[in-house]
Amino acid sequence: MRMLWAVLVVGVAASVGFAQDKPKTDDKTESKAKGQLPTYWKQLGLTDEQVQKVYKIQAKYNDDIDKLEAQIKDMKEKMAKERAAVLTAEQKKRLEGIIKEKVGGEKDK
Repeated sequence: MRMLWAVLVVGVAASVGFAQDKPKTDDKTESKAKGQLPTYWKQLGLTDEQVQKVYKIQAKYNDDIDKLEAQIKDMKEKMAKERAAVLTAEQKKRLEGIIKEKVGGEKDK
């Protein structure tokens, strides 16, 4: 199980960072979409209309992206299990020791 955890930790890609941005409030407009602008976009001087368009575009794709990321995670877990099944018990122990040494050694740095 530790080996699987280590493989998953190494295999998961880092997510893209986003900077938070609050759109300007205007009592005259309808309800505004909420979200986050991509990193550095806040510095571009976007109009409120542009910000709202970006938020709506992101909302349009976010559900599908979340579903695909869940599928990717599931596939990586299946792949890790299948790869681990190839190893002998001795190789699994050795790999676990190597991972402990590498991960444990990095914590000391």
